[in-house]
Amino acid sequence: MTSSVPRGSRRRRPVLVPAAVLLAAASIGAVAALGGLREAPPEKPPQRRAGQEIDQDVFRTKIEDALVHQVTFDGDDPSAPRHTVLDLSLRIYNDAEVSVPLAYLENSLLRVVSRDGEKLMVPGSMPGTGDTWLYDTTVPGDGAPSRLLPPKRTSSVIIRLRKRSSSGVDSGSAKYPDLLEIDVGKYENHEDALTGRRIAQLVTGDDNKPIVAAHVTVPVRKVV
Repeated sequence: MTSSVPRGSRRRRPVLVPAAVLLAAASIGAVAALGGLREAPPEKPPQRRAGQEIDQDVFRTKIEDALVHQVTFDGDDPSAPRHTVLDLSLRIYNDAEVSVPLAYLENSLLRVVSRDGEKLMVPGSMPGTGDTWLYDTTVPGDGAPSRLLPPKRTSSVIIRLRKRSSSGVDSGSAKYPDLLEIDVGKYENHEDALTGRRIAQLVTGDDNKPIVAAHVTVPVRKVV
């Protein structure tokens, strides 16, 4: 007479685990023992050259040229003193339905430095208030220069930079950079929950600092 197998004594089949899973688990354990997983290095922003378009959402921007030359601040007086300036020329398409103040463009230039790291513009500062460099941004026109970018149009924009001397006015002997490195931010529209108005704000990262949408290298021409 054949006896039956008691319950609970049935042999269990071995569970097969793929070798790749075992290797992955072993690797994670080894990394954890050595101090954990390393964070991936941050991605570098897209590199752009002078003349290439940058999508800033509200604007489509081309930083076209940088020129050091001499100008008079009184165009009606040919004998007026001449001053050395650096003109940064841009082409801006304003994609908004309304005119946009140039302050939005200025604030989106997150970093404007020379080859050796000297700051030429500080985001959020008022034009003409820099410690070493003064700047003024205008939309040239047939009449008086404007501080507004008209809607749905491409406008020429000039950012005029001037180095302050010890006397307060550049004597022409100041050293101007031969290369500019510019970090450009990007905007996104936010709707105010109370008013329903849409406001353009710079896109920020987890650290609440503006994200660099593009890094632009601009050679500086000199005719002085």
